Amino acid sequence: MMKEMGAEGVQVEELYTLDMPEFEAVAPIFGLIFLYKWRPDEMRDGLPLPDPAPVNPHPEQLHSIFFANQVINAAAVTQALVTVLMNIHVPEVTLGPKLSEFKSYCTHLDPGLSGLAIHNASFIRDAHLKVSRPPPSPAADGLGPPPRPGEVDEDVYHFITWVPVATPSGTLAVYELDSLQDAPLYLGEVPSAAAAPPPPPLPVPTGDAEADAEAEARAMAAAAAVRPPGTAWLGPAAARLRAYVEVYSVAEVRHLVLGVVAHRVAALLADLRAIRMRETEGTAREGDEEREADILHRLAVEEDRSTGWAAESARRRHDYMPFLVETLKLLASKGELTALIDAAREQKRAAAKAAAKAAKAARGGKAKASKGGGGGEDAAGGSRG
Repeated sequence: MMKEMGAEGVQVEELYTLDMPEFEAVAPIFGLIFLYKWRPDEMRDGLPLPDPAPVNPHPEQLHSIFFANQVINAAAVTQALVTVLMNIHVPEVTLGPKLSEFKSYCTHLDPGLSGLAIHNASFIRDAHLKVSRPPPSPAADGLGPPPRPGEVDEDVYHFITWVPVATPSGTLAVYELDSLQDAPLYLGEVPSAAAAPPPPPLPVPTGDAEADAEAEARAMAAAAAVRPPGTAWLGPAAARLRAYVEVYSVAEVRHLVLGVVAHRVAALLADLRAIRMRETEGTAREGDEEREADILHRLAVEEDRSTGWAAESARRRHDYMPFLVETLKLLASKGELTALIDAAREQKRAAAKAAAKAAKAARGGKAKASKGGGGGEDAAGGSRG
């Protein structure tokens, strides 16, 4: 979906354990997303902050953060992804002309209008429709039960995101962006690993000053390109995220945690090109051969994952209703539909009868055990008498 909107250099990973080893395995992470099924009785004010709450020393920074309210129920994931993308400021990630223009347009809008802007942006809507489940087929008209008055939509989801924002002092401020709130929530600051210089290159002198300078520049660029940013900002964010997950897990609310991370294939290909360049120039390092084999294996794994995602997306978007309707018509024309319906009803009745019998037997067993226990006590009491 992000690629459809024009963004490059990023992808989405589903997260499960929410601990540092998992974060480091998919780093760099540019933002976290907590998506959960909204209910009318949920806490609208979010989780409370610790007391005393952290004081934001950079209040002027709030105006530079993209923050939008969720003004429509649909497309929560799309809105969450746009929110994270708008707050990424690294050269490895490019937004593309449409997202860049959209970001510039929303600069002076309040959160409510920014949410409406997301909803009304045709290129965002088109990207969402290309990967989302299509609306019910016209062939299904009249086949489903009508909605009940006052019934809550089963597909209403809400999202909360966490992003790091660089401060003028060189640290990273961590913000919680809850689309039901009025403003970003400041969680604290952490040191920025990106502010540190990249690791020193390891050029092999050749005696040619110009060639050595070029090799050193390439090595520096490669080191800066593949070096992931720090994961320290994930500490405050993950603490809040785990608290939300715990609350909604106890309440048995469906939820999903996503991380917006650097595109793995692009990073692996850049690393592979650097290794092969060293091989061509005769400056290969120890371990390059093993590293190259590992990269090729990981590229194959990513290709398999991409193929699986494409197949899953195709199945999700395919409209099976015309096939089902035609199958029912064919069975009816052969006179087999009524018999199948009767058999299904009989099977359902038999299953219900077996379940009721099992429940009755379970209740009878408990009653016998209780009665047997009472008789034992009477007998014991008589013997004592």
